[in-house]
Order: sequence, then C-alpha cells, then structure tokens
Amino acid sequence: MIANDNNPKIRTRDYTWSLEFLAHYLMAPGCRVVLDAEQFEVLKAYLAHIEAVGEDTNFQLEMCVDYRDHATSAGYGVSWDNDGSPFQDDLIDAIMVDMVQNLGFVAGSIFREGYITPLEDIDGRIAEIRAKVAAKHNV
Repeated sequence: MIANDNNPKIRTRDYTWSLEFLAHYLMAPGCRVVLDAEQFEVLKAYLAHIEAVGEDTNFQLEMCVDYRDHATSAGYGVSWDNDGSPFQDDLIDAIMVDMVQNLGFVAGSIFREGYITPLEDIDGRIAEIRAKVAAKHNV
C-alpha cells in the first residue's frame, strides 16, 4: 500500500494530543507526532508492541513527524529513547527501525519510499523481530 496514494496533497495532522491521551506514558516531554490518519494507526500498533516489552524499558517516543506536506521540507523525523535490559533495548530498537521503514515516509534512507505496512501484517513482523533478537541474546 502506498501512503497517501489517493491524494497528491499529503494531509498530515498533529496527533500529539491524541497520543498523549492514549499513551501519555510512552511520550517524552515535548514529543510531537504529525502524520496522516493511516500512519497514526500504524504508529499506535507498533507502540502497543513496544509497551508489551515491559514498563521497565523506560521507552519514550520523542518525535514522529512526516514532513512531506511542508512547502520547504521533505523526509521525516523519528526519535526515541529507552533504557531497559540489553535484550529489551535491542528489541525496541529493531521494532522502531522496522516501523520507520514501513510508515510511509519518503526519504533516501527508506528502502520502499511511501510504503505503509498493512495493520494486519504488524503482529507477524514483530514476531519475526522478536525471534531474531531473542536468538541473538540466547533468550
């Protein structure tokens, strides 16, 4: 699926307040979330998997912004922080990297620009990531 393929003018919204309401404990102070509606649903699905890693990870989303509809910018900005066990840190980092690659961003660092992974595929992707990271850590 290609992000925003039905509308050449990207329609992002500031979902910061919505995410603060839904998952305030996963957000760093000053976090900003600007995505389109489909991207926001995918972000929430990935964050649910991160939350399941455990509260002791101290995960915080610092930013998740799609800049494609800004007149002077392109690309995206995503940052996060966590400090759990080495296994938890590697797992969260791998989940976030997968999310960034599959959230519909357009930038040179994205393998399939504009691609948004379908919601129904996320659980399987996370299971594969978890298995790879667990094997690396002999967990």
